[in-house]
Amino acid sequence: MAGFLSSSQITEIESLYNKLHETFSQTITVYKHAKKTLIAHNPKYNSIYSRTQTGKDDSVQYTIVPKTFGARIYYIKTEEEFFNNYKTQSKVVLPKGSVKVIVKKDGFDYLIESRRVEFDGRMFTVDTDGSPYGLTSNLFYTFYLTPLDE
Repeated sequence: MAGFLSSSQITEIESLYNKLHETFSQTITVYKHAKKTLIAHNPKYNSIYSRTQTGKDDSVQYTIVPKTFGARIYYIKTEEEFFNNYKTQSKVVLPKGSVKVIVKKDGFDYLIESRRVEFDGRMFTVDTDGSPYGLTSNLFYTFYLTPLDE
């Protein structure tokens, strides 16, 4: 956009987007895949079957790796967004309680490798890959999440 916007205008637009994000974001906790840790070496441990000859798998410990990020959360009204919007060609219908989450680049890098997200006392699963968006550059990424019934 070299000819239309000056670099100072681009900087101002990006700072306004960041201010918007900081103002309306809330903290979400993202859980990555469990990290596998070998506790102690056991000569009878078979890594292919993940157990010893006696059937125990005591030498492996799984730890959940959570991290928190700021995200803007939009609860989706499926009847309004997907059925009444004649402009969209998307025929995807999300379950009731689904949300759209907007995060920055660091949140995107963590969310693409994760399974679950927690906020507002509820657990969600990541349904889509992150879609980048921004007026001057890709500042933010959008994910759609569906609720887990746990």
